[in-house]
Amino acid sequence: MSIAKVALFVFVVLSFFSCSSLKQKNYSETSDKYWSDLVEESVNTKTSIISLLEKKNPHLFHEIVNDSKDKKLTAFWGKSINFDSGAKKQIIDDQIMSDLQVQFKIKNDNKIVHAGITHSYGYLFSVISTPYGFKRKRWIDPTLNYAFSFSGSSLSPQTIEGGLLSNLTYFAGTIAFKDESDRRALKALKNVSSEVLNFDYSKLHVEKLEEEIMVNGSLTNILRTTLVKLPFKREEEENDYLLIYSIWSRRDHKEDLITAFPIKKDAYKKIIESDSLGPNRPILVRYNAYLEGFMDKNLTGTKKYKENVH
Repeated sequence: MSIAKVALFVFVVLSFFSCSSLKQKNYSETSDKYWSDLVEESVNTKTSIISLLEKKNPHLFHEIVNDSKDKKLTAFWGKSINFDSGAKKQIIDDQIMSDLQVQFKIKNDNKIVHAGITHSYGYLFSVISTPYGFKRKRWIDPTLNYAFSFSGSSLSPQTIEGGLLSNLTYFAGTIAFKDESDRRALKALKNVSSEVLNFDYSKLHVEKLEEEIMVNGSLTNILRTTLVKLPFKREEEENDYLLIYSIWSRRDHKEDLITAFPIKKDAYKKIIESDSLGPNRPILVRYNAYLEGFMDKNLTGTKKYKENVH
């Protein structure tokens, strides 16, 4: 065999193994099996998910650790229920939920939980199947990073800079928060990627559904559904909008984030349906949010829709 043929053979072999390794890495980090295996190992061996990530996924481990060092981060989020009303199942295992919350110095019964930790890092480790897929799909699929041209994958567990929770908090809060004081407070966050910090939010097409809860004639809370039209879509993309759900509290004089995820156009149309707007309308606390004092009541209030707001 000639030297040229030997060189070609070596190149092909090395290329094969290199590409195979790359594909395997991408596959493992974006596959449901990868995450379900982590959950299974953590639960069966009673190993903290944080310790397991330190060995199995150092990148995500450092994301979580760095996010947890920011004492102001968790204050931008409200509470959530660790139970899916559609699937009729607990969303995240108690021990895994506890491991994540304790890392952020939050302790509770793992049933009523911190919404930000749950809907970001927590959802990566949810193994329940829903009609919309696994909960982690919103962070594993390229939908949102492609839509907002985040080349650094800021809204994913593979973000190059910052942490998923910090990046999501700044991004969603900047879009959803109505009061300038709430938006200004976001500037104090320490672990946010530069592409999220420097994003031109003024170019986004933003709509809001506001559901005002009244008690004895006084406004107590506003459930705010913010809808953002995706600026860019892949040809095969089925979603058209980013939904951000937040709750403004008169008692606390602030707005708290609850969740964020992409939705299809049909879901968007149902949310802004004009027949559902106006005073004395039934109101539901949605998307696994927990609103103390209002969960077992038949709520009514005024529903308002506002288009192209910032």
